[in-house]
Parts: sequence; C-alpha cells; structure tokens
Amino acid sequence: MGLAWKRPKQIRSNPQLYTQGRSLYDVGQGSAGTCWFLATLSTIADKKVLMDKVIPPNSYKLGTPAYDGKFHARFWQFGKWEDVFVDDFLPVVYNDVIWGARNKVDENEMWVSLIEKAFAKYHGSYNAASGGHPGDSYMNLTGGVSENIEHKEVKDNDEFYARIKNAINSGSQVISSVPGKFEGVQGLLGNHAYSMSGTATVKGEKLLRLRNPWGDGTEWKGRWSDGHYNWRGVSPNEVPHADKDDGEFWISFNDFLELFNETTICSLTPDFDRDGRTDRLDYALNIYGQWIGPSAAGFENKLRNPKYGFTVPDKGEDIPVVVQLIQKKQHRKDQTDQIRCDLFKVQGSDGKRAVLENMGENTNSYTNAAQRSFRFRLKGGNYCLVPSAADAGTEREFLIRVFSPVPLTNVRDIGGGLTLLSCELQNSLTYRGRDYPLKFSRVEFGAWKNGENAGGHIGHNKSHDINPQYQITITEYEIPVMFRVLQARDQRPMPIGLWLYSLDPGENIPVTYDQIYEKHKGAVSKVLETIDGEDNKYIRGYDFDATYMLRRGEYLLLVHTDSPGRGGDFTLLIKSSGDVGI
Repeated sequence: MGLAWKRPKQIRSNPQLYTQGRSLYDVGQGSAGTCWFLATLSTIADKKVLMDKVIPPNSYKLGTPAYDGKFHARFWQFGKWEDVFVDDFLPVVYNDVIWGARNKVDENEMWVSLIEKAFAKYHGSYNAASGGHPGDSYMNLTGGVSENIEHKEVKDNDEFYARIKNAINSGSQVISSVPGKFEGVQGLLGNHAYSMSGTATVKGEKLLRLRNPWGDGTEWKGRWSDGHYNWRGVSPNEVPHADKDDGEFWISFNDFLELFNETTICSLTPDFDRDGRTDRLDYALNIYGQWIGPSAAGFENKLRNPKYGFTVPDKGEDIPVVVQLIQKKQHRKDQTDQIRCDLFKVQGSDGKRAVLENMGENTNSYTNAAQRSFRFRLKGGNYCLVPSAADAGTEREFLIRVFSPVPLTNVRDIGGGLTLLSCELQNSLTYRGRDYPLKFSRVEFGAWKNGENAGGHIGHNKSHDINPQYQITITEYEIPVMFRVLQARDQRPMPIGLWLYSLDPGENIPVTYDQIYEKHKGAVSKVLETIDGEDNKYIRGYDFDATYMLRRGEYLLLVHTDSPGRGGDFTLLIKSSGDVGI
C-alpha cells in the first residue's frame, strides 16, 4: 500500500473539526503506536475546559473564508503551554483511509486525526511519538499530575478498587496497561494502554469498564465481556452493557488484577491521601533549576546540589504538601536519570550554619523516571528542598512543583554560603512500650576555640572543665530528651563527645573540674546514663545522639573534643516530648 498526504477536503465529503462535539467514543487508534496518548485523550475528550486548552477556539478554520490549511494545538511542557502549528495534510492509505488516529463515530470529524498529528510534530515525528507512559501524556495534555500504581505493589485489593471508583467518580482520569506477556489473552493487546470509565458491582462481583483506544471489536472476550452469559438477568438500565464493537467492555476486578500490570491515576491537583478523590491543593509553586558543574553533586554530596527554601504558615495543624520533580529532556525518548527530591525541616540557623532534618522515608530511593511525586504533612516552619540525581556530574534542567492548600512564602534559592548540617528526622521515641512525640526542638550553635574553651576529653584534668557547658532545666516529672551533636561535613570529623550530670540544689554552671570529679567519684554518682545504658558518648564521626529519661531538676551538659586546644564548630540539637530550659 502506498502512503500519501492529503487534506481532509480531498478524502471526506464534508470534513469539519467537530460535527457533534467530542466524546471518548470518537477516539480511534490507527497504525501509529500512540495508544498511551490516545487512551489519555479519550478520558478528557468530553472535558471542555481541559480540551479548550489543548485545542483552542478557532484553532482550525476549515469551512470559513479564513481557512489557511493550518491546525493549532497546545501542549504543556516543563511548566508552560507551548503552541504547535501543523498543516492539515494527513497520512492516507488506500486512497482515503487515514493511516493514523481517526474518528470512530463520524469520519467527517477531524479533531482526533489533527491532534495526533500535532502531538507527533511536537515530539518530532509519528515514530518519535510511538510508545510511552499515560502519565506523561496526561501531563502534556493538562499540566496535571499522575501517579503510577504497579499492581504487584498493591497490598489491599478492596482499598485499590475503592480508590479507582472514587477517582472516576470525582472526575480523575484512569488508564491501565497490559504487559506484553498477555498479548492475545482473551482478546487483550500486550504492551497496550486502556482507558477506564466506570465501576459497578453486579451479582456481588466488582467490575471495571475499560476501553481499547482502537475503538473497534478488539475487546476483552472473557467473563463479563460484551454478550457474555454473566449479563443474563441484568437490566441495561441497572448497568449499561451494550454489545457493540466500540472498544469498550466490562471486566471483573479479579481478572483485571491478574492480566493488567499497572494503573495510572491522573488529576489536575494531587490526591494526597490516595483515596481516589483529588484534594484542594490549589496553590502550585514552580521552581526552575539545573544541575550543572559543582551543583551536579549526585547522592554522595547531596547538600551540594541546588537547594530551595520556603516557609509553611502555622495553621495549628499539619499541612498536606505534594512535591513533584520533573527532569527536562531534549527529546521524549532521551534516557532519563535516576532522580529524587529530599525535603528537610530547617530546625535552626545562625546565618552561617543551618541544621536540617531529612523528612526521610518518602524520599529514600532514586528512580529512573521523567517525573516523581512525594507527599508530606508539614507543620508551620521553614523547609529546604534538595533535588538530586544519583550520579555526580549528571547535568540537566529540572522543574519542582509544590502543591499546597495554602500559599507558601519566603521562597528562595539557598546559595553556597551557608554551612548545612543534616540528620534524619525523628518525630517520636518509644521507650519501655510508651510512645513519646518529640514536639520540642531547639538548636544551639557553638564552637571550641583554642585558648578559650577547647578543653579536651575528661582525662585532661586541668582543662576539661573549660569545655562548653549548658545548664538544662526540666520542669515536668519525667520526659525523654535527645541531644544530637553535629559537625559540618566539609571537613574531617573530630572525635567528639558529651557528658550529662545532675546538678545539686543551688548549683549552677560553670562548674569546676573538682566539681566534675566529685560527680564521678562521690558516694552517689551524678553521671547520667542514656536509655541505652551508656554513661557518656564519645565518637569519631560527624554526628551522634544521646537520649536520656530526665526527671524534674537541673543538669549539666558538657560537650568536648579529644584534646586541649583542638578547635572547631559544633551544633547542638535538642529534642524532647516536653519543654526543656537551656
């Protein structure tokens, strides 16, 4: 068969952009491998607000005096809508059969063919637009967000079904895929995307309604398919189940889980709690950046990557926030890099140093993907975003989108002049079967200075007492208190340690070495032990923590290095379930 390029007027009797509006049944796949795009397109075909952004009014002037043979479309890419103009020559075989996508309801309606051609041009060619992920096409069509769910990772099937049902009912778009190994099984196509448009429970069995973007009789042929005997006695008024060769079919949820391997749920704003309903995260913050030169630092030197600060207002409750990281590609099929985006809580800063606690578990792995999303519940305060690629030297532009229910303020680029000290976030502590929320935190910035307060470890009896001393006051009956000592990672770590002593009534800091000696050697030891049974902490490393159960009273905390005269900066982070006076 020979392929020719012809205008709609050359192959149709009365071509128009639209004849009777748009619907999912219009979308029919041709010979191009664009099911990932067309399946998504069909889910928004009847959404006027969304489609008018992609195909603006007056985008095609066929049938008017202003007709110029051009079609105008728009696609969202990297934070902005980009205009695409194509001529209306369409690939045709057998004289008048459109080779690519076409309308399956009315052959005179051209919008499906033209939008696919524009999408192909946008990516370089029909071949370049072949094969992809529905979540990426949804972002191109709407600027929205998507979440991919691998069925093998689903832990609760009932919750998963409820999430799909809620997503469809709330107007989100759902697309599912069949892996290649199930090619031809009961009419299914392998490596193929299907749109989803409904759920139902019939005769006690959960069902899903899907559609093949081919829009023909290539449908599921198993249980609950068109004309299957399971439908006997079920009124079409109860559950519509027309026996048509239109690509649409019902399938049981159990068969779906067995034969489909992943589902992508798409929405304009994120579904924070994963219940299928979009949440009112109506504020979107865009941050553009680039890994380049020294800032392409990779995983090993994560805090040398670009860093961005922002402030969450204190609303008296946790604020849901979704962070989306998108890496820019010159061409759609370019290799993506393994990426992640860490979020740190800024516990304190003195203008030269800042203590960061990594929010942790949601961001603990790198994934090779064009886009990734992370969820957090944040209290009021200052935060720092750190996007990174796994490998140092990976240079690429990126976009961070932060979705929140309230405006974020004080958004800024954190340059290289600030020394950052990081540790994992610890919000609670379990001790002897009881959970303690660590709601109190405080940061103290200090330094050992040669000739002033660098007294060395306890074996140096003539100078140990000049080390930095802190008087700790506990007013509650008994609470856990965690002390974390940190050093900057841009230098070799010094050996560092701490001691905690109880103070006698009326005793205050600073205390002398003789007083310290007495606390060790007196009839009653005044040396406090950690909850792990250690009487002190002393390590060679960048940071450590020591946790104590402290009763109401006054205490002496002393931090030290290994030898007198050895100076350097340190930072002390204190966390507790109750107030701690320092």
